[in-house]
Amino acid sequence: MSMCAGSGWALTAPVVLTTLICSGVLLLTRWVKQQRYFPGRESFILLHAASLWWMLAAALEMAAQAAECKVFWASMAWPGILSVPAFWSIFLWQYVNSVRQPLPLRHTLGLAVVPLLVWLVALSNPWHGWFYGAGTAALSAQPGSPVQYQHGPLFYAAAVYLYLFMAFSLGVVIHAAAFSRGVHRRHYLAFVVLTAVPWAANIGYIGFGWTVFGFDPTPFSFAFTLVAFAWLIVGVRLFDLLPVARHLLLDALLDPVLVVDPQMRVIEANPEALKLAGLSKAWQGRKLGDWPVFGRDLRGVMRRQDSAGQDQLLSLASSQRYFEVRIRVIEREARHGTIVLGHMLYLRDVTQRHLGELELAEALAISEDRLRTISSLHEQLQEQALRDPLTGLYNRRYLDEFFSRELSRAQRERTSVALALIDLDHFKQLNDEYGHLAGDDVLKGVAQHLLDNLRASDAVFRIGGEEFLLILPGVDLAEARKRLESICLGLAASPLPTRSGERTVTLSAGLALWPEQGHALDELLHAADVALYEAKRAGRNRVQVCAQA
Repeated sequence: MSMCAGSGWALTAPVVLTTLICSGVLLLTRWVKQQRYFPGRESFILLHAASLWWMLAAALEMAAQAAECKVFWASMAWPGILSVPAFWSIFLWQYVNSVRQPLPLRHTLGLAVVPLLVWLVALSNPWHGWFYGAGTAALSAQPGSPVQYQHGPLFYAAAVYLYLFMAFSLGVVIHAAAFSRGVHRRHYLAFVVLTAVPWAANIGYIGFGWTVFGFDPTPFSFAFTLVAFAWLIVGVRLFDLLPVARHLLLDALLDPVLVVDPQMRVIEANPEALKLAGLSKAWQGRKLGDWPVFGRDLRGVMRRQDSAGQDQLLSLASSQRYFEVRIRVIEREARHGTIVLGHMLYLRDVTQRHLGELELAEALAISEDRLRTISSLHEQLQEQALRDPLTGLYNRRYLDEFFSRELSRAQRERTSVALALIDLDHFKQLNDEYGHLAGDDVLKGVAQHLLDNLRASDAVFRIGGEEFLLILPGVDLAEARKRLESICLGLAASPLPTRSGERTVTLSAGLALWPEQGHALDELLHAADVALYEAKRAGRNRVQVCAQA
């Protein structure tokens, strides 16, 4: 500052204009600060701050009258000169990619290292002369005359640093323009033109000596570019509409939404997704499989994905919640085909619906089980209705159905059907002498004896107290008589166990044959009953064939 102690100051038109530009930059900074959803908001504010530093230093350089004071303020401008393109490139990248997260503090401090070092080198130039050469001097002896700078090697090294960021900035907007369409492409092309303006101004100054008011035109070009960008963003509002609407939509959704890149890194997540995972910071760029609560399960769902439009169920055992996962591919049409940029994962909370479905399924299973039980009981009751409860043999109710079926088969196959009525001999006397319980045991024993000596196609019925009926399909009269006599002899030779001891029982049987002794069941029963009566009269314990033709 001692270099400016003896310098005069002049409020010229360029100084006033530069001051007005600084005021405009301050107003624009204030507006940007009020924009909550502005992509790259913090970087844009830092860009304005750096531009303001540069413009104020340029205004003081123009106002100073002594050449040494002008060189001092030119050196003071370097933190702003190098910070403007750095934050400009970061802002453009964040804005084009709709990144709202501010630049981490360590990155911001890292970007300040080179400008501060260059600033110190520029201020110490009087001791080494590597930044501004010995030929740096005023163009004339007139007070306030512009200074002609002789640039040293460190100046050009700083210029290379500046150009790297300028090249990156230009690359960002050219890429955005190349891969956008319609009105967006036109506006991004405007971004390209406006970004190229500071390039042209700085190259013209360094390479061709272009000046504005006798000074470096680069800060003025940046100020113009800032105003033009502000008009595009504020006036046209097409650039911030899409990202703001997208973020508003994601923030308003009550279901978690994530966006992952091809490397399965989460690059976007709405508040519900962060709330579900229990994250608040250091989440962007984190592998999906490393996300708490649901990351590993969700990664497994993506691996099992068969198609982009298939919804899958995600069960979170840790929280007993269920989500319907909808996966959508984010792709872009390219010259040589489609490029997959990543996937959007939409997690719809279906816990209540799924639990309701489980409860309904459980209720249906219980109902089906009860229905099967009822059906089984119904079948058992139906079976019990057709069977004698004491002996387990078919009763008279099932006789008509069974005989009709066997009669139809006999008619088709042209075979005969034998029918035999069986009555136990002296059963009443057995009941009177040994009791009804012993009589019941005898009935059960006779029933089992009959079943053991019949074919699977034969049937035996209990049609009265001690009366049984046998139906023998497909046999002639001789074979039927032979079987019945075997049954009769076997029963007489095999005492039956009862509660009062073993008892020997005999039977008498009357045999009739369809169609010889009748065509209807009643006719056959009558014929068999006549034969049974004859067997009783002939002495019992025998088989009698009906004599009716």
